[in-house]
Amino acid sequence: MSTPSDPSDQPRYDPYSGGPSSGQYAQYPQNPYGSGSSGNPYGYQQPQPYAYSPYGQQPSPGAFDPEPEVVPRPGAMVGALILLVLSALPFLVFGVLGLFVPITQSQFPTELGLDALLTQYNVTFDQFLQAVRLIVALVAVLALVYILFAALAFGGRNWARIASTVLTVIFAVFLLLNIAGAGVASALVLAPVVLSVLGVVLMFVRPSARWFASRR
Repeated sequence: MSTPSDPSDQPRYDPYSGGPSSGQYAQYPQNPYGSGSSGNPYGYQQPQPYAYSPYGQQPSPGAFDPEPEVVPRPGAMVGALILLVLSALPFLVFGVLGLFVPITQSQFPTELGLDALLTQYNVTFDQFLQAVRLIVALVAVLALVYILFAALAFGGRNWARIASTVLTVIFAVFLLLNIAGAGVASALVLAPVVLSVLGVVLMFVRPSARWFASRR
């Protein structure tokens, strides 16, 4: 008579292996994509969340900037250049003539009292003449600088426009404070002042200001 077999010796059915088990747990197939992290028994990788970067996928600087507006030089700048040059031209001519034209003591009217003035300050006429030529040379140089600034402002240099304005104010105040008497002499002095002031005003009217702004 055969003895009943021990139930523990019977093969156990393993639902994961598809058949009876020999006592060992069935092994899961290895993940061909690598082992997963903890909490992921099947080994597949979780998709990474999208990381927002304020610098990523930004358009390059200037990609959508509008084209700079091309503003033609207004006619006011032409008028400003002409007026500024005309206002400085008398001083330039006066300075050049004062440097190269021969000057003698007899050319000065007696009413000026030049002889008495030279005697009072113990100065010779040659020393006086050198001082005069130095002054007229300085006037000629300032006139040239003024014309140069006017030309640079006409070319679109905003700093030259400001420099021309400053020099105009200085020249106007100096000439107005040194006007003596009235009549023709005052008119001759006032004419360059009026021309220079009008020239500066034309450089600051709306078309000129818009043109300077477009060149920055």
